[in-house]
Amino acid sequence: MPENTILSIKHVSLMFGGLKALDDVNIDIEKGEVLCIIGPNGAGKTTLFNCITGFLRPSSGSIVYDDDAELIGKKPHEIAGYGIYRSFQNLALFNQLSVLENLLIGGLKRSDFSYGIMDTLLITDKFKKIERGLRSEALSMLEFVGISGRKDMRAGELPYGERKLLELARGLITKPRLLLLDEPAAGLNPTEKTELVSAIKKVCEQKINVVLIEHDMRFVSDIADWIVVLDYGKKLAEGLPEDIKNNRAVIEAYLGT
Repeated sequence: MPENTILSIKHVSLMFGGLKALDDVNIDIEKGEVLCIIGPNGAGKTTLFNCITGFLRPSSGSIVYDDDAELIGKKPHEIAGYGIYRSFQNLALFNQLSVLENLLIGGLKRSDFSYGIMDTLLITDKFKKIERGLRSEALSMLEFVGISGRKDMRAGELPYGERKLLELARGLITKPRLLLLDEPAAGLNPTEKTELVSAIKKVCEQKINVVLIEHDMRFVSDIADWIVVLDYGKKLAEGLPEDIKNNRAVIEAYLGT
């Protein structure tokens, strides 16, 4: 595995009965880049994310993280423990809880913010210290994505674009090294997309690697360093955004004329 590669996907295939959902997919994700995976519906994009994060097990191939950790065969919580966080197409926020409470719950997944049931019941000094640290970090994270003024609002009452930013913040508070975003711009208006592009660029400045699935080529062109195109489970093409936009095979299969 090359030194500059954080995730190496080699010869990954997945069969659903007689259907080959992924067909010998090879992708190297380089450290420091934003990689976008595009392709028509049913191309295998989300299926690939599910294989990376342990929700599906490939029929063959390997997925190696950070030089030596084989991810295939590991459970989702084990993979999350490596510092890999993924979002889903459908938002999974706690809508009846406040924006801040959603972030606090996300932070408790980290080992440095863990305490036992007795600490909670007795409100020990350890409990108080962790709660203060977690709250401070959560408020900083909301400031980072630009929604600190919404901290006391119920998550379900946020405008859709700000709910997307909250989900991004909840991922960031887990201190990921690799962030997988499944259609983060879906349903956003142009202004919200611009805000999301700005937020993701700030994330990259924190040395966090970002891989995202997206359909909006304008959004992809604004954010991507490298693009991989899937079609019917196969890698159709990869390259710089400008190269992909002018690739005849991609145009015929996905972008249209």
